[in-house]
Amino acid sequence: MKGYSLQWRLVFSIVAVFVLLWSLVFSWLYIDLEKRLQSTLDERLSGSAHMVARLIRHLPLHEVVNTLEAQDAAPASQNLIACEISIFGANISTGQRVIARTQGVPARLNTQKLGFSTWQDQGVEWRSYVLKKGEIQVVTAEKLQLRYSLLRQILQSVLIPLILTLILCIFLILWIIRIEFQPLDQITHNIIEKKQHLSATASYLQQLKTQHIPNEIQPFVDSLLEFIQSLHQRLEHEKSLSAFAAHELRSPLTAIKTHVQLAKLMLVQHEPVSEKILQNMLQAETSVQRYEQLLEQLLLLSQIENQCQLRIEMSEVRLTLEQVITALQQKYADINSRLQVDWCSLSAIDLSSATLAIVLKNLIENAYLHTAPNTLIEISMLENTLIVSDQGQGVSDHELTLLSQRFWRKSAQGAGHGLGLNLVKVLLEKHGYSIMFRHHQPTGLTVVICRNSSV
Repeated sequence: MKGYSLQWRLVFSIVAVFVLLWSLVFSWLYIDLEKRLQSTLDERLSGSAHMVARLIRHLPLHEVVNTLEAQDAAPASQNLIACEISIFGANISTGQRVIARTQGVPARLNTQKLGFSTWQDQGVEWRSYVLKKGEIQVVTAEKLQLRYSLLRQILQSVLIPLILTLILCIFLILWIIRIEFQPLDQITHNIIEKKQHLSATASYLQQLKTQHIPNEIQPFVDSLLEFIQSLHQRLEHEKSLSAFAAHELRSPLTAIKTHVQLAKLMLVQHEPVSEKILQNMLQAETSVQRYEQLLEQLLLLSQIENQCQLRIEMSEVRLTLEQVITALQQKYADINSRLQVDWCSLSAIDLSSATLAIVLKNLIENAYLHTAPNTLIEISMLENTLIVSDQGQGVSDHELTLLSQRFWRKSAQGAGHGLGLNLVKVLLEKHGYSIMFRHHQPTGLTVVICRNSSV
């Protein structure tokens, strides 16, 4: 399942709903406003025509004609509403005669049909109303562009506050969701900080049960607490069992080793010596030493895991490596010829001498046992990073993730117990270091030990 942010998903969902609803409301507002505006302006055109007609009918017609014709030539400012007055009658003229019009009147204004109509003149849209009462015809007209401009200004005055309100609502939604999600963020942050110690995580979750947290989170916290407590108990039982078994088996194994050595000594002192029995004794002694080493590693792992924090001190890699090589020469005579050490790159590291000795011994011995006799083991440092590389057969990508797993071995016929690299990993983690495994080109394995970035 792909991960996603619940907070941002909630924000986007709410914002999408807000935008959709407000778009529908704005569309509804636009349609209704346009309809009402057109109706209101049409009533204004009609009202203007009726008002002019009433004024003209109450005046003497001949005097009105002379007066309006005399004033028609006078310049006048352009009006929002164009108006044209015509008269019909045989006493004045034959047919229709325009006696007055406002400035900017289109040429075809007096030819429009009675009532409302929409038409164009020289690319300009007009809305007109024609009123005819007796001998008088009054035509009022208005540019539709003026109506659109007025509608646009009204919508702008409505839309701008709407957009500002939407932006404000988005920020308020972000702020509210952030505040409401703080308990989850705090729980996540504290669990991440305490993930190395299950007991601390369990104690923290136990304290959450008495605090004020949302009801939706409470079942999750309770289930997580039960799971961590169960896991913690099982790990403690496993550690106790490993430590108890290693401690209890140490004494009888030492006794067995002593009896085997004593039997071998007595066998050598008596003549003739049975080579077959002597060979069996040597194999038994080797097996005892192997399992003695296994018990020592289990006891060391148990001691390290039970320690909360190890003392950090500086040590020289060069001096510790020389001591480790000297100790390994007693067990592997050709170990010195297999090592290719960049002594000039070796410097101090934030690990104790004892810890560094265990790390180097396990890494070198692991590389020695899993590579061919004629291959080299390279050891160097880059700044504060220790690098150990071999030229063996290497491992697959999947096996890289299993190398530090406890009791894992690539082959059941191997000489080890699957504890060496796990012991190194636990030791380094206690000191704030991490161990990484990479493929070595062209063949082999590279082990990188570096300081954690968070430390």
